[in-house]
Amino acid sequence: MIRNVSIIFFLFALLGLSSCQNYMVGSEARTVGEYTDDVGIAAILKARLLQNESIRGLQIDVDVNRGVVFLYGYVRTEIEKDAVLQLAASVRGVTSVEDRLVVVE
Repeated sequence: MIRNVSIIFFLFALLGLSSCQNYMVGSEARTVGEYTDDVGIAAILKARLLQNESIRGLQIDVDVNRGVVFLYGYVRTEIEKDAVLQLAASVRGVTSVEDRLVVVE
C-alpha cells in the first residue's frame, strides 16, 4: 500500500516538474514567483470586486501578467468603471491597469 502511494506521488511530482519547463532562466514566460504573484493579485482583486456592493463583480474578468492587471467585462456606469479601476490600482503588487471594460446602460 505504501509503495503504491509512493509511486503515485512520484508520478504526480514528475508530471508537475515537466509542466514547469516554461519557467526556465532566459525564458520569455513568467517565472514561478511572477506567476504566483499574479495569481495572488488576481485572487485579491476578484474577492474585493465581489465584496463591493456597488460593483457587479461577476461581470468583470481579471487577468494579471507580471503585475499588469487586465480588466474585461461590462459595467453599468462610468462611476462603477472608475471604482473598479481604483480598486484594481490599490491592490499591492499592481504595476498598471489595462482598462477593457465596456459601459452598458
